[in-house]
Amino acid sequence: MLFKGINNQSIEFKITNYQFPEITDCGYDSNWLMVFVKVKSNFGDWEATDPSLLVSDLKEIVEWFEKLSNNNQIDSDSLWFMEPNLEFQLIKNQSDLKTVRITFDMELRPKNPDNSKKYFVDCEMDNEELKRVVKELTKQLESFPERATE
Repeated sequence: MLFKGINNQSIEFKITNYQFPEITDCGYDSNWLMVFVKVKSNFGDWEATDPSLLVSDLKEIVEWFEKLSNNNQIDSDSLWFMEPNLEFQLIKNQSDLKTVRITFDMELRPKNPDNSKKYFVDCEMDNEELKRVVKELTKQLESFPERATE
């Protein structure tokens, strides 16, 4: 799926597989997802793949964007995860337009990153665009259901 950033920036975001497709009976190892990003940003362009999210994290992202698309209250303006590679942050919240900052850290940054810099893309989204994001992320989630939960 594609997140459309401000000033022609973009993020291709795709779940490519489970980190351990052969392990289906362990709550954590069975549910780590390989995240691929292709980023075009003011900080440069790069691609990276890393097991950065659990299936439950992806569900949380879908629910967060769904609440935003319906102008419902969200529990937090920021979503971050056990692996600190990706963060979603609501930085502007109007009823008809939201600005979400997607920040990349650790393994999802460019190769040889400048550790003094933050790498992010800001995306302005109206409710229709937010609903498109929910639909596309849900489709990815359906391809990678939660497996063992213990």
